Amino acid sequence: MWLSPQAAHQRLADLTHHTAVPAYLDHVNRYTFAAASHVLVGDLAVPCYKHRQRWRFLDRDIQEVGRRLAGLRVGPGELIDACLDFNESRTWRASVGRWISEGLYESKLAQPPGNAVLPQGFTGRQLPESVTRQTIASTRPLPLMTWSGKVWLIPRTYAALLDRAEVVEAGLVKQGEVCSGCGAPADREQWRSSSAAGFIVLCPPCAAQVSRSYTGHLRGRRYAKSFPNYSPADDFLCKMCPEPRRALYWDHCHVHELIRGPLCVQCNNAEGGAGFIDRPGAVEHLLQCTGCRTQRTLPSQHHADVVRRLSSFKPHKACTHELSRQWFRVQDDGSVLALFCCNRHQPDLDWSVTVGAEEVRALVRRFVDEALDSGL
Repeated sequence: MWLSPQAAHQRLADLTHHTAVPAYLDHVNRYTFAAASHVLVGDLAVPCYKHRQRWRFLDRDIQEVGRRLAGLRVGPGELIDACLDFNESRTWRASVGRWISEGLYESKLAQPPGNAVLPQGFTGRQLPESVTRQTIASTRPLPLMTWSGKVWLIPRTYAALLDRAEVVEAGLVKQGEVCSGCGAPADREQWRSSSAAGFIVLCPPCAAQVSRSYTGHLRGRRYAKSFPNYSPADDFLCKMCPEPRRALYWDHCHVHELIRGPLCVQCNNAEGGAGFIDRPGAVEHLLQCTGCRTQRTLPSQHHADVVRRLSSFKPHKACTHELSRQWFRVQDDGSVLALFCCNRHQPDLDWSVTVGAEEVRALVRRFVDEALDSGL
């Protein structure tokens, strides 16, 4: 059975609520899987899968890790020095040390390092919730630790669990540094590809073997939510990446609801943001929507960039410097607000210009006409 991240959190919390080491998944959101398609729970990596375009856990995986944590026994008298690291190393001891330092400072109790003298009777319970809810391997270290008056103590069994979790995580990171197809050393970010089950690392030659180039055969086809089920986007390569990369989404125009082509996660996310039309091949891709091509227009989120590209603005009469910053923002009425700033003035000089909706539409039409005249 599939579980949403929220349902998986509740299931895991219920399974471990009365155990020595409770576990939680309330820190998991869609951004969690920008780095990996698994979540570490204790010393087990629990995979997460793409099911109907949403991240899901398998109930059996959550049950297994819940049972494993429930079997963890923490005996009386086994508290040991946590040996916290208050430097910038990438260990659980460094993370906990940093959280404690921040919490003590926030609570105005002390300005550590870790064995600073704290108020008499301090046990760690006075730390703010923002610190005690921090997770490592989906567990919360601070509620399981105590201040002895000299050092921070932690159950030996729990410290060993966190040590094992570190080893597991390091191994998973190492796996992500080789192509999952041929084993070649991988550029993790550049070669990271999407699949229906999650993210994988594929070098360009391997990506080209498992997916094929998109030829534009669906141009003008109306997009429907059921469409990816019978024509998966990951059968194709991303239409915009310069090197072969597996696609995941059928990008489509949300104005005309027409398919533009298959894109990988990075390119699909970039299409909704500022500066997209500056990317090589972006305008050609947007005009794969036959509605935009026929009407000589583009979706409104790109209008601000068109104004930036085609409009000329007079400098402020009080400013002879090169502009420090400039922003272009589409307004609700279709106009574009251009904001300028020169921080060489004291105080900073800010001003704005509004480009009317009618002029914006004319600029967009001119931009599209010029693109089509160039042979797109």
